[in-house]
Amino acid sequence: MTTGFGARVWALLLLVSLTLVSVPMRDAHAQAQTLDEVRDQGVLYFKKDRFKQAKAEFDRAYKMGGGDQDFAVVFYRGRSAYKLLVLEQAFEMADKARALAGEDARKQRLVEEWTTEMSSLFGGVTIKAATGETNTEGRVFLEAKTGIINKEKKQAFLSIRERFRSTDVRVPTTIYLPYGDYTANNVPFTLVQGEPSPTVELFLQVVQRTAEGGGRKWLYVGIAGGAAVAAGVAAFFLLSAEDETRTDQRTRVVLQTLEGRP
Repeated sequence: MTTGFGARVWALLLLVSLTLVSVPMRDAHAQAQTLDEVRDQGVLYFKKDRFKQAKAEFDRAYKMGGGDQDFAVVFYRGRSAYKLLVLEQAFEMADKARALAGEDARKQRLVEEWTTEMSSLFGGVTIKAATGETNTEGRVFLEAKTGIINKEKKQAFLSIRERFRSTDVRVPTTIYLPYGDYTANNVPFTLVQGEPSPTVELFLQVVQRTAEGGGRKWLYVGIAGGAAVAAGVAAFFLLSAEDETRTDQRTRVVLQTLEGRP
């Protein structure tokens, strides 16, 4: 006969096994979706202003067969990137959407309205490696030379600045910012609407990756991925402890009863 403790052990093993297979099952379901289904889900997210989820769907659709030639996928992927201020991808997708629009007047109008909006707010600066720079990948530290009064422009700049501070970029590349005066790794430049985009040559900030840092990163991922299992294990031992306490109490009651008999 299976004891109460043994039953709990089997329940725990079942919980762990279900948790471990849930991610592959979700991946298999995602792979089974068609391009139309993934694209339509992305459009639904976009229309509900859930831009991170929308971009994730369009990124996935873009990598599927024919996705990079689908106007709606390309257009909305760029629009989602624009909403999230991933402007280099937004401008790239805008150029691609314009080519895919062909002779379709409606599609041409949609792309034109979108690109006009972006170009009225943001300008590009081309970043190249300075003479003597041997690295082709690193960080770009952006600073505004003068205070940005406009609240929306300031928020946009701070978001873009943080992304490039925390993400390596490969040069040459183009960075888009609100029009104004800036420095990139202490090299000054100015973005003026209607004027040619400037080119800046600079030395990249290179972040050294150590084994210790990699270990910590792996640990964080492990903790996040194992949260459900950890919670189940904790609950298991907590319930087991309570069960043992209750069993022990019941045993004392039985013994006392037996001792009291004639």
